[in-house]
Amino acid sequence: MVPIITLSSVPDGVTVVASVEKAEQMAERKKAPPLIILESLQAYLDEMGFGTGELLWGRMGTQASSGTFHLARDANVQFALKRRLNGPTPSDVMSLEDEISLLKILRDNHLHAPEILHVCNDSSIIGAPFYLSAFLPGERVVNSIPEDLDNVEDKVGMSRRAIDDLARIQVEISPDQVAGLDHGGSDLRKLVLESKRLARKLKMRRLPGFEILGEHLLENFPETRPSVLSHGRYSMQNLLFLPKSPPTISGVFGWERATACDPLMDLGYFTATYSARDLPETPLDTAPVTRDEDGFLSRNELINVYRIATHQDTAELPWFQTFCLWREAVRLEEIYERLMNKEAVPSKSFALKLRDGVPAVLANAAYFSKVDGVEAVAPKR
Repeated sequence: MVPIITLSSVPDGVTVVASVEKAEQMAERKKAPPLIILESLQAYLDEMGFGTGELLWGRMGTQASSGTFHLARDANVQFALKRRLNGPTPSDVMSLEDEISLLKILRDNHLHAPEILHVCNDSSIIGAPFYLSAFLPGERVVNSIPEDLDNVEDKVGMSRRAIDDLARIQVEISPDQVAGLDHGGSDLRKLVLESKRLARKLKMRRLPGFEILGEHLLENFPETRPSVLSHGRYSMQNLLFLPKSPPTISGVFGWERATACDPLMDLGYFTATYSARDLPETPLDTAPVTRDEDGFLSRNELINVYRIATHQDTAELPWFQTFCLWREAVRLEEIYERLMNKEAVPSKSFALKLRDGVPAVLANAAYFSKVDGVEAVAPKR
């Protein structure tokens, strides 16, 4: 099997450093603290009995949002480490303890969640609490396709499987369990008002799309439906597929924003960030391969698959597509402002794309809501 990412024993000097001394030097230079300190982590893993020998690491997910690492030691000893990113935790991100509880619920329902192997609450090891989980086999279909799935039939199959498994997640978790997982996601008005409040704090440049779309969302709330478990960022980049036919999802990760919410929220995020040729590219496109390769289902075909699988009415889906992009645009503009103010950002290369990327995201949001007056170009300074 081709590994998801390349593993290395060499620290990158930014997110991963060799020692506590290196981390202290970064702090003295007012650099963002690292996410992993190899020397202290390896000593801790030795003490806890997680393999022997050199520690290899690789980062999973996008640099802008992921605190998940693939770790390996002996040939047959590999696992995943998950921690929160540095800085204030967004209000919609659950505690690490709640995430561990959710993963256990998912695993009990056979929903592609890994076994939790160990929990460390000692922040002195790598700078924050973390947990270790079993490493799930599979590959992300983001920039390339596993060789045995690189045909039209299996591209269609991967598209369908992503939506079918979303429907399964929404059905398998009982209403009682869903109620216990509500971290504020079921109150749509509160979610909109919170993002409007954050948007009003943005001072670097004036993007009318924030106000126009925010008002549209407030004036057009969808009908209330019973809540289901919502992943929060359900997308192709958070899915693992076994590299063989027929397409099978082996893992779903990135559950830190999960909550109880309207069934259309995850479908809205998936279809709004789905890479397809009917909309311009943005920094939120989750899997360029679905745009670049023929054979994957279109946005509308994905919606039809969901409608058939769940019997849900999707007439109000544009509201959720608009909301997901608009809310993400607010977060991305915050990152861009930090970059312009010479503050630490998760990934400088990603943040540089946001000058034009944020207006493009807002324009795509306006496409779904059919709202006028939102430009896809950055204002001149």
